[in-house]
Amino acid sequence: MSEEEQRGERESGATPEQSEATPEPERAPDSRVEAESETGPAPRPGRESATGSGSASASASAASGPKAEPEPETEPKAEPETEDERRARWLLAREADDRRRRRTRIAAWCGVGVLVLGGAGWIAEPFVQDRMITSDACDGALPDGTMATLRAGAGDAYLTESEAESDDDLGRYTCKVVNEEGTRVLSVHAWTRRDDIDRRLIREVTGRGGVPGEALSGGLPGFRTSVGVALLPECPGQGKDAAGQQRQLLVEVRGALQTKWYQLARTGAAVANKASEKLGCDADPLPLPAETSEKHEPEAVSAARAADTACAALAQGPFRSGDWSFDLRIPNRSGPVTTCLVRPSGRDGNGRAHAPVAWLYGVYGQWSQEMMLEAANRSGAPTAGTVPRKWLTDERAGATARCGGRPAGFLLGVDRPDGESDEPRAVGTERLSRERMRAILASFAEKESARRGCTELRLPAAD
Repeated sequence: MSEEEQRGERESGATPEQSEATPEPERAPDSRVEAESETGPAPRPGRESATGSGSASASASAASGPKAEPEPETEPKAEPETEDERRARWLLAREADDRRRRRTRIAAWCGVGVLVLGGAGWIAEPFVQDRMITSDACDGALPDGTMATLRAGAGDAYLTESEAESDDDLGRYTCKVVNEEGTRVLSVHAWTRRDDIDRRLIREVTGRGGVPGEALSGGLPGFRTSVGVALLPECPGQGKDAAGQQRQLLVEVRGALQTKWYQLARTGAAVANKASEKLGCDADPLPLPAETSEKHEPEAVSAARAADTACAALAQGPFRSGDWSFDLRIPNRSGPVTTCLVRPSGRDGNGRAHAPVAWLYGVYGQWSQEMMLEAANRSGAPTAGTVPRKWLTDERAGATARCGGRPAGFLLGVDRPDGESDEPRAVGTERLSRERMRAILASFAEKESARRGCTELRLPAAD
């Protein structure tokens, strides 16, 4: 046996342990393939990565023997969307968008509504307050429409304040209305005590030079004051005063500066009725003048219409012919003042009635004594500090009486030329002499005394 054969036998007779202990060099690559088969193919750059994975998988399958290859996982194919499904999806999206827009619009309109309602509430609040004050002013005494006239005279601002108060112990009633600018729209003061009444009336006539304002039209027992109107109805519910005379109720009514006195007549009658009720006068209510009295000054009448009145002597005398108008204010019941005024017809350059050129006044009550004293002093008649009973001058003539237990005075006045003016409307002595003045005054005083039941009439002596 040759040496090579012996070496071959020795090699073939190696033990299995020795054979397994010595790894074969060619098996190393197979071990790597098996490792990659268990953990997944190792990533490789570029195109080799894809092809290498497939080769490695094939080698691993061959090395591991008959092993089932796993089925690759594939996603199910989506079926194409039908026209109905696409339309349904579009409708859903559109409904969602519409809901979103509706929510946006609702939110926006809610915001606008809050702003509008807030602004409307801010605007409506003064209006509502104005309406409430109008209906409740002076304990609800004002007739419909009268507050609109009073507001216009005060600038037409919204009303903001109204107060009314009565005091039975003091015999007083007050009421006032003020607008948002602080301007007086209406002010009412009423008294039943004689001292209060005389003090207020005396102050009024002395401040006007001994001549009261014109009597109110419509037969109301009142007259024009320097700041408004005054009414003096009877107050039988309060009984008699300390002098045994029937108590009266004096009601002074004022408006704003631009309010005309004749625009207060309807308001004055209404609040006088309310004050009479509050103070327990228990008198018949005064008639309310027509609504037109709030807008238009009472018109004068012709001489013919004055012929049957207490002012007939004035109308039938020197003013019977010519372009004259007569403003007659004769109360239907016992009022504090009666007036008859003679004016040139037409209007002056400012559209107002001309000033009177002659006038007759009848004044009734305790305060008439102070009026007559002031008028006599202004006329230059001798008074010696006492109340004159009668007098006659070129411009004034006065007479006295007692009516209903109270003093009364009758006064005639004439506008004479001043010597420097060529005013043709002034009445000269040739037209109206002292003798004619006395006759006119006597006629007026006698007619008024007969109508009122006056006594102790005292007329000035004839020259």
